[in-house]
Amino acid sequence: MNKLAIVAATLLLIFGGVLWFLASVDWNGFIRSQIEIVGSKLTENTVTVDKVDLKLTQGFGGIYGIAFNNPSKYQQKNAFYLGEVSLDIDLKTITKQPIVLESVKLIDPQVFVEFEKDGSNNISDLMKIINSKFDKNGQPNEDVQTDRPAKQGEEKRIAISNLELAGIALTLDLTKVNGKTMDVEIPASKLGNIGGSEGLPASQIGAVVAKEVFSQISKETKKQFEKAAKQQLKDKVEKETKGFLDKLRGKSKDEEPEKQGS
Repeated sequence: MNKLAIVAATLLLIFGGVLWFLASVDWNGFIRSQIEIVGSKLTENTVTVDKVDLKLTQGFGGIYGIAFNNPSKYQQKNAFYLGEVSLDIDLKTITKQPIVLESVKLIDPQVFVEFEKDGSNNISDLMKIINSKFDKNGQPNEDVQTDRPAKQGEEKRIAISNLELAGIALTLDLTKVNGKTMDVEIPASKLGNIGGSEGLPASQIGAVVAKEVFSQISKETKKQFEKAAKQQLKDKVEKETKGFLDKLRGKSKDEEPEKQGS
């Protein structure tokens, strides 16, 4: 099958509509601005991109270094950092509806999670903000959709056959919970099809992808917190049991001389 392999970043999809602007003189700059502007609206925190360099005519390109800043109450600057995303586009569908992205793989994702004592954390806070940007039907609000092009016409629809999140380097800051910091490697996960057979409007699909990705990260974060909490409880029980047994042993030793003298 005729494919075009493109290395791009998550938010190339997150804010969709890129194919409309391929004829633009500075469409790399446009993509970067859309990622940063709309991404910041989606999370209500700053989103930055290091570099956009797509060369579709040569069959490659990329957007690199996408950083999602933390809410201000947290110490770590970033909540999520993404190195790149690889895309496989079915060129046979470029002039059709929908345009099919056969596979999208998010590469080198790094997540930094800071926990409060009650288990709340920066990722869950961001997830609440993102969820608030969608209506009851699961559609993103207009303010977090990609800008429509000046040229009028039918909006392109995009379908993703397979969305995959590569292994996540997850750092858990549990200092407020148990005084520890943990580094965990989360296995790769397949998030499946996005948009179905009809696809989603290009101005919307990116926000939907973002929600799926952060939802998966949120689930893994919760799972790791529960695991850490169970281990903390286990350690506490073992410590208390050991202390109790040590006291019993000490008491027994104190009683031995009295038994010998009786």
